[in-house]
Amino acid sequence: MYPQLAIEAAAQSDVGRRRSHNEDSFAALPCLGLFMVADGLGGHAAGEVASRMAIEVVKSCFEEDGDLEETWPYGTATPHDRDEIRLVLSVRKANRAIYEASQRRDEVRGMATTFAGVLLGAGMAYIAHVGDSRVYRLRNGKLERLTRDHTLLEELLGAGDGAREAVEALSNRARTITRALGADENVEIESRVEATLPGDVFLVCSDGLWGPVPERRIAGILGAHRDLGFAAELLIDLANEHGGPDNVTCVLARLGDGAKRRAVAGATKCGFEEML
Repeated sequence: MYPQLAIEAAAQSDVGRRRSHNEDSFAALPCLGLFMVADGLGGHAAGEVASRMAIEVVKSCFEEDGDLEETWPYGTATPHDRDEIRLVLSVRKANRAIYEASQRRDEVRGMATTFAGVLLGAGMAYIAHVGDSRVYRLRNGKLERLTRDHTLLEELLGAGDGAREAVEALSNRARTITRALGADENVEIESRVEATLPGDVFLVCSDGLWGPVPERRIAGILGAHRDLGFAAELLIDLANEHGGPDNVTCVLARLGDGAKRRAVAGATKCGFEEML
């Protein structure tokens, strides 16, 4: 199913300066073309359990390579459509698993997590996300955000003539999450498909990175350093230099034009992951 793409990848995660434990989880799996970050919501019980479940469930859906829901017209879809559908359905399955676990177990009741993931296929990138973890693409030195935060502020700004409401939202509620995996039995998953070019660098990160670090600084580091492992370390260090207000996680993937896959920064057989 998975094309033999040349993908170089790296990932780093850190607890930050103000948290006692890390509720982020991630996976960078070049052999599957799959790169993910989940940020357990600190205001909910057992956010770290929810983020770990999100990564595990989505990963297992691609490793097992089976149909996820017979109700979708999966078998008749084009290869590109199949990849997008598979990613969205795997995230939907993760939502259901987290929600059902939270209903069964009192100690994790109410747990939830954000999710952002990229599936790299032949000439295409498939993106799915819920919450405010983000996906960026660096192309020809320009950094572009490919996801829209599911927060109170962005929903007000996207509603049209909502300037007054948006200004009023610029308070401690502005970044309130409006969607998360596990918060409800069903969740709306936002997805998009982007054509790729050799040399594209994809960044998947939690708000512990993009919150304190300006996008121009992120772009500068990614553009200046070819070594993705070193770039990931610099991004984590920069977030902590800006106060480290939250757990910070970044996953990087760069498309090449050969047939060899390479993973760095803690490689396993397929790639690397950390589910805390």
